Amino acid sequence: MPPKDNPKPIGLVELIYQVKRELLNPDSRKDDPVPLFAVDEIELELAVSISREGQAGINIQVLNLSGGASREDAQTVRVKLKPLLSREELLAVLQKRNPGLFAAVTDESQALLKGGQPSGQPPSWP
Repeated sequence: MPPKDNPKPIGLVELIYQVKRELLNPDSRKDDPVPLFAVDEIELELAVSISREGQAGINIQVLNLSGGASREDAQTVRVKLKPLLSREELLAVLQKRNPGLFAAVTDESQALLKGGQPSGQPPSWP
């Protein structure tokens, strides 16, 4: 059980879920003039503690080393997150499902690549 002055430990699965939620959260993108972007890979380097929990398997907790855990207790792991679909596959799906949004994204992206400013958020964007 964690000490009372330290927050509850975060499990590895919970951390990965939170990273995905933050990347996909529409509220965090509402002021972004071009709210779509491609993520090829995210790499997290984490200090974790690993312990055995009876017959059930192992328990992996993300550590806050400033919270009192010592370096000797920590294992460093790297976790790579990659999307299921490539950038090209995502664009193909967008073009098929929402041609208007695809055209707006393409136009805005071209303006940015040419050094221009995006014209603003098209009305069809969430």
